[in-house]
Amino acid sequence: MSIPYHKFGQITIAKVSNSDELKQLLIDPWLESETIIIKPNWVSAEPAAFIDSKTLRMILETLDSHIVVTESHTHSFNLLEEGMSFTIGDKDINWKWFTKDDGWNWLIENPDWDWFKKSGYWDKLKKVDKVFLDEYGFTDLFKEFDVSYINVTDEVWNGRIAEPTEVKRLVESRFSPVQVDKLYGIVPKKLYDLCGSTFISFAKLKHYASFTIKNIFGMIPDPMRPWWHGLNNSRIATSIIDINKIYHSLFNVYGICEALNATAFPHPEGKFEDLFMGKYNIIEELGVVTFGRHLVSLDAIILNLTDQWIKQVTEINKVPIDMAQEEFGAYDRGLLKESKLKVGNWLSP
Repeated sequence: MSIPYHKFGQITIAKVSNSDELKQLLIDPWLESETIIIKPNWVSAEPAAFIDSKTLRMILETLDSHIVVTESHTHSFNLLEEGMSFTIGDKDINWKWFTKDDGWNWLIENPDWDWFKKSGYWDKLKKVDKVFLDEYGFTDLFKEFDVSYINVTDEVWNGRIAEPTEVKRLVESRFSPVQVDKLYGIVPKKLYDLCGSTFISFAKLKHYASFTIKNIFGMIPDPMRPWWHGLNNSRIATSIIDINKIYHSLFNVYGICEALNATAFPHPEGKFEDLFMGKYNIIEELGVVTFGRHLVSLDAIILNLTDQWIKQVTEINKVPIDMAQEEFGAYDRGLLKESKLKVGNWLSP
């Protein structure tokens, strides 16, 4: 039986049911790199809100390279116990305070995380990260496939970083300078030593349009990133583009966006609820995956295919896709219409 798929320029959209089928389609010289770095989307641990071990296994089974998985502590922060208190000024608050206006604005005004590290909270993040890896099956999966795991936050906060002047040189030899120079100093040395390898932005299809370009925003080590969003989200688009410039300068960046095993679709009375997605239901085994070298085209096509059910997508996630064209090349708008005609209802709830 032939595997249903369509190609739109550099981008492929396919329906697959297992790793053998995926391997037949996921063919690119970049994917023959001796080492491949995979950045999964782990921003939340709610059902169908992150790349789970079953889905990651499918990718590992298709690749013959040594795999390095990398992520920051964002997911760890969101798994802290609600009862765990922080002292900010004369207030005792829990971590969810930081997701509300007062806490969010406090982090914008206080971007230095030294208070967090000195108070022992960093150790809690490390413990939560281990629990996440253990309980969701990643620790066993990494052992089975001899995967190396690099936590960006831990590496950067421990001072194990690449030389910022060299990162700056590489970035500015290809792209315009980043707007915030401290971005040049947040590349883990362990990743920099793999310069020239393939880096996969492995994103989860979500109904707030956070795809492969936005996924690389997670390489900023801060456990929460209000400062990088800026007041009223004034800085988020440039922050996303700038961190993409850095990783596109160091690696061959390849995009994969999946709706394979469990996919969230918005519903006002949904069974599940996520801090970022709101209420939603889950469709199992949708089996759709989109991939290719040009992340701008990939994200533009996926956004266009899902606009019929993305009801609450905000401009903060649309703008970076269009802005990215200036640095990484424009997408072909003709492919948007073509993909919608050919793909049809593959990505409909």
